[in-house]
Amino acid sequence: MVVRPDVGWSRPGPEGIVDETEGLVRILRDRARRHARSLEQELRAILEVAENGAGTAPLPPIHLATVRTAGGSTWSREDIYGDEGR
Repeated sequence: MVVRPDVGWSRPGPEGIVDETEGLVRILRDRARRHARSLEQELRAILEVAENGAGTAPLPPIHLATVRTAGGSTWSREDIYGDEGR
């Protein structure tokens, strides 16, 4: 395949640049919440990995809790997950 150099290596103009700040912040907040960290702690952890080239930082353990309720209600899988027909 032959391609003109100006076509293959052209950069997008300002109209082709998309501001992804809101999406990135949302992703970072979700990630921080999953890791039980503040947004600042999550950013520091990401930068540490990027700077040191280390592998994925271990996640904190998941702590599960059983909650007893006063009611005697029961729910089906479909009630909980809403996946009728699966």
